Amino acid sequence: MDSRILLLTGKRAERLVRDYSSESDVETEVEVLPISIASFMNLEIVLKKLKEKNNLEKFSMVMVPGLAEFDLEEAETELGTPFFKGPKHAADISLVLNNLNSLELSKEIPASDLLEDEISSGAKKFLQEIKEKYKGKIGESDNFEIGGGENSVFAGPDFPPRIVGEIINAPKLSNEELIEIGEKYAEEGAEILDIGMTTQEEMSREIPRIINVLRENFDLPLSIDTTEKEEIRTALDVGIDLIVSIDGSTIDYFEGLDTPAVIIPRNPEEDYYPKKRSDKIDYLEDLLEKAEKLDYERPVADLILEPIGRDFVDSLMAFQEFREENSKIPLFMGIGNVIELCDADSIGMTALLLGSANEMNVDFVLSVEASDKTQRNISEISTARDMMILAKHRNSVPKDLGLDLLRFKEKRKLFDPYEKEIEKDAEVVEASLEKEFPRDSKGFFKIFTENEKIVAVFHSFEDSNVVIKGKTASEVADEIVDRNLISELSHATYLGRELEKAEIAIRTGRGYIQEEKLF
Repeated sequence: MDSRILLLTGKRAERLVRDYSSESDVETEVEVLPISIASFMNLEIVLKKLKEKNNLEKFSMVMVPGLAEFDLEEAETELGTPFFKGPKHAADISLVLNNLNSLELSKEIPASDLLEDEISSGAKKFLQEIKEKYKGKIGESDNFEIGGGENSVFAGPDFPPRIVGEIINAPKLSNEELIEIGEKYAEEGAEILDIGMTTQEEMSREIPRIINVLRENFDLPLSIDTTEKEEIRTALDVGIDLIVSIDGSTIDYFEGLDTPAVIIPRNPEEDYYPKKRSDKIDYLEDLLEKAEKLDYERPVADLILEPIGRDFVDSLMAFQEFREENSKIPLFMGIGNVIELCDADSIGMTALLLGSANEMNVDFVLSVEASDKTQRNISEISTARDMMILAKHRNSVPKDLGLDLLRFKEKRKLFDPYEKEIEKDAEVVEASLEKEFPRDSKGFFKIFTENEKIVAVFHSFEDSNVVIKGKTASEVADEIVDRNLISELSHATYLGRELEKAEIAIRTGRGYIQEEKLF
């Protein structure tokens, strides 16, 4: 759009609107109304100010703040120039201006909301189109199937990395626990459920039970994570879809194996655990050659990704070098060694590792949610994988895709500017330390988080206790007010703080203890 756009704002946001609009090549002019807060503008103020201008005809439109609530239709009729809602926040102005040609502006919905919805829905649609195209690649020679029938996924050079979610210590879990974890993993995006066996003892006897429970409840392929010969044999007898893993000490026992199997470069019987990437690659290639001679139908290579500080870079380079030399052999990468053994948030590491896996055409990525700090990692992997798919097909970096892994930081800081001038006619008070307030005569609350919900237990001094559950702080707070369970303003502000802390804890995956710091 070539014509100039008139941007309306208030005094407080003038600088921000000018700064952010200047980041776009779209020609704009800023009109400051005689009000402090832009969202407070009304029809009367707008008409009075703009009727004073003699050049409205040179503007293709007037863009008002997204939070403005006056009748834009009436303003347009009065002034003869189209009126539309811009973004809610000044920081989004350049983004909206740069997307005007593809955006249908509204008089009711803020442009930032429209743009966010359009980008997000566009990304999802494009992603779905890409995934539909994968189906046409199923029959090509280097692609292969894990599982069978409805319980199968396809992998290979024409498919994205498949997400494997390990259920750790599966033999020690009840049927109900297996189902609960399986449901969580499937919902987060796992495409293969991995049965993690224990290292303390051989537990072949539990394998039929585990496989039967998972088969009855999930339409997903199953793999087993063990290097014990008897456990592998039992799993094969019960129809496992993928073996994770076979090494130099077990490879000879499974001649003619027709189930896909991950091969790892080690031999515990000979106490051989190569660390240097050249040794890893050489030994793994030897094992793969042996697997071919033993008629393994579909061997999958895993160079073993090492923890940071323990040859991580060298092990990552081993994957890259192996891929360059063996373009047709499927690759399996477990990222648990990296994210479990580093006290940093998993989300950024996961994005980087999935980007690396995508560049190396890794076929399977294994997640192990073994500790509190790695909970929800499968969903992080799923989002990161989809970001890489979109970026690859757009021939771009994984940025501005319509989906992201930004959880604690933001691309553009959104804030209302604070003008010091307001202090001239006001009493300025430096808040003191926490004060003592009287106890609420109605009772007190104990707040918990459980199963992604906030639980507020009201202990009454007069009537029966009440337990209130909700997904958000506002839901719980509204119910408390509606039931008239508080009588002191100080109690209300205290509850507001604690309920919001509880909601943030749930959303970020942190633990919550009442009156304890969250971060």
